[in-house]
Amino acid sequence: MLPRSIRGSRSLGFWVVITGAVLWAVSLTALLIVSPLGTAVSSDPGAEAISYWVTLLPSAVGIALVLLIPRRSRPRTSVVRERRPFVITTVVLLVLAALFPLACAMIPLQGELYILGKLILLIILPAVVLLLVRRGVHIDFDKSAARWWAPAIVIVIWTVLSQVAPWNPTFAIAGLDPAVVVTAAVATALTAGVGEELFYRRWLQTRLEAGLGAWSGIVIASLAFALMHLGSHGTGDFFIDVARVIVVQGSFGLFLGIMWWRYRNLTANVIVHVFANGWAVGVALLAG
Repeated sequence: MLPRSIRGSRSLGFWVVITGAVLWAVSLTALLIVSPLGTAVSSDPGAEAISYWVTLLPSAVGIALVLLIPRRSRPRTSVVRERRPFVITTVVLLVLAALFPLACAMIPLQGELYILGKLILLIILPAVVLLLVRRGVHIDFDKSAARWWAPAIVIVIWTVLSQVAPWNPTFAIAGLDPAVVVTAAVATALTAGVGEELFYRRWLQTRLEAGLGAWSGIVIASLAFALMHLGSHGTGDFFIDVARVIVVQGSFGLFLGIMWWRYRNLTANVIVHVFANGWAVGVALLAG
């Protein structure tokens, strides 16, 4: 049975969702005022500004598709299994989520240190804690075929809109060492594509859903995911940087969070995340 304090905390869900929506709207308004034609979405040096509709359309369409496909499938819930391990693991994960962008700003974590910091704070430490403190939450997994064919449809359409369509930017590989590019792509796929989906969706969002309700859990995890990118996408203008990551990475995180909530298929989430970070690089490498 769900503890009374946890049941009571669900009343915060409405205000969490409203606060998240307001933050997103204010952030987008600020970006439209400062850079009305678009904003850079990549941390690569010299990355060009991308129109907002190009940036946001794939996530918006992806969210709509996830909510509609399949029509008769119910969302897969997560519930608190035992209160004490639930509280311990949730607090640890929230602290680590806040610690990573702080470490990026204060140390700072850049280059190899950034990858190492992410590996330690977002993958190794939480994995150790979750191995030692178990039975925090229970996830209701869908065992039907829809768990695979439904996200497959979403992934194909999202990939066409976000990577294949002619309005998307290309990766400029000229002048770069292919070996370095491949090494960086593999490191990103492991720490971002796999590591971030484990941390922000499988571990953190699942617990926030169990404690606060599905939508508030998705919103908080998406905001944490967005703010994590301050370490790699910051330009020095703090408030605009925060607005940018909330709109760009936050919208992408919302799409991934709703995918995880609806399908509980981490493989599908990882594929989307790896495509988002590496599709253009892979095309450039294959093209020589």
